[in-house]
Amino acid sequence: MDAIKDNFQKIVTQAKQDGVKVEMLISGGESLELGFQKNTLKDFESTQTQMAGLRVVKGASQGYAYTENLSLEALSRTYIEALNNAKTVQSTESFEIPMMKPQVFKALNLFNPEEIDMEKKMEVARDLEAKCLALDARVQTVPYSGFSQGSSFSRILNSEGIDQEFKQNYYTGSAAPLVKEGEISKMGGEGFFVRSFSEINVDEVAREGVNNAIKYLGASKLKTGNYPVVLDRKVFPTVLAMLLSYLSAKEVHENKSLLKGKIGQKVASDKFTLIDDPFELHGSAVRPFDAEGAPSQKTVLFENGVLKNFLTNLEYAKRMNLPHTAHAARGPSSPMGIGPTNLVVAKGGKTQAQLLGQFPGQTVHITKFTGGLHAGFKDSTGDLSMPAEGFLYENGKCLGPVDQFVVSGNVLDVLRDIIEVGDTYSKPGRSLIAPDVLIKSMSFAGG
Repeated sequence: MDAIKDNFQKIVTQAKQDGVKVEMLISGGESLELGFQKNTLKDFESTQTQMAGLRVVKGASQGYAYTENLSLEALSRTYIEALNNAKTVQSTESFEIPMMKPQVFKALNLFNPEEIDMEKKMEVARDLEAKCLALDARVQTVPYSGFSQGSSFSRILNSEGIDQEFKQNYYTGSAAPLVKEGEISKMGGEGFFVRSFSEINVDEVAREGVNNAIKYLGASKLKTGNYPVVLDRKVFPTVLAMLLSYLSAKEVHENKSLLKGKIGQKVASDKFTLIDDPFELHGSAVRPFDAEGAPSQKTVLFENGVLKNFLTNLEYAKRMNLPHTAHAARGPSSPMGIGPTNLVVAKGGKTQAQLLGQFPGQTVHITKFTGGLHAGFKDSTGDLSMPAEGFLYENGKCLGPVDQFVVSGNVLDVLRDIIEVGDTYSKPGRSLIAPDVLIKSMSFAGG
């Protein structure tokens, strides 16, 4: 017996009497968080969540409500609340927001729960700290480290006949050691994202985490000026994050995107190709369908610098007469929006060493942004000003780490000034996936 489906069908019957369409998104999961500090268990948290969000569509209006109780009584009350919200914000537009009808989608089998002893999980969490401390005397503490195990599910049902579900499970962990030499302290870090417990390599995470801190010791100030720049594969995703809102058809419709009116135009370097790929297992945002139940698909956003598409859900594909790219995004407690899955920059053919030696003279390798994106990026203009750290190279040879500088520019200029693209991605676990990227020139304010 499927009580959820039976309860929802009763709501569908009522919705038809009310002359509206209804959709229910249920999501939740389980998580386990473990963390050690000074070889003592500091964090132990096990949670289970489940929430249902109802969306009622009445013409051009939408109403939302949510509940953690999936009984018929609770869902019926939630439906009435969503219906009343739709009536309250009722639009005078003749436009009718569409709702997804059933279609075949590509199944993804990423739910493979494993029976792992708790002691083995505790050992991973304990070793993430302990192995960092044992690797080098300069490691003072490991302020942030931990292991987590998670599983999630999403189920969508609507009055058009959709009923589909996606589940997945994964393990994540990280270690961020603090190292000190003299009066200078630096923090590094490394992590993992895997779908099988056997893939966890604590020794590698600890070794790279410690190295990612130690390599910044002895940094000098970078002189103010303009330099060619290699944005590291761990850093260029921050630039992609700056683009996110510009790629949403909703933002374009509301005149908030700097890319409005530029479909078919060359707005970036011909070395820059960007694809939204919900099937890329290297990324963390894998899914077989979007938040409306539309089958996922790859979408080319930039091809050799030419803007090819915006991301759309059903409503904005219809409003703007754009291709439907299946990028509806919402949680049970949030309204319908548009969002990407895995944004993947196509690799080039150059090694990192080749990029760093491309230009005669000095090149800056930016390996870390030390300020928050919202503090250093102005969405309305595309201007960025980011505190950063990295390494100074001359004729391809590393001169050492540099810090205490701010790199400035404009995100669209950065895309236009891409000279070459690297041939390697960073480790799995992010939804923004990029290789190293060589930029012709950026402005630096240093010492």
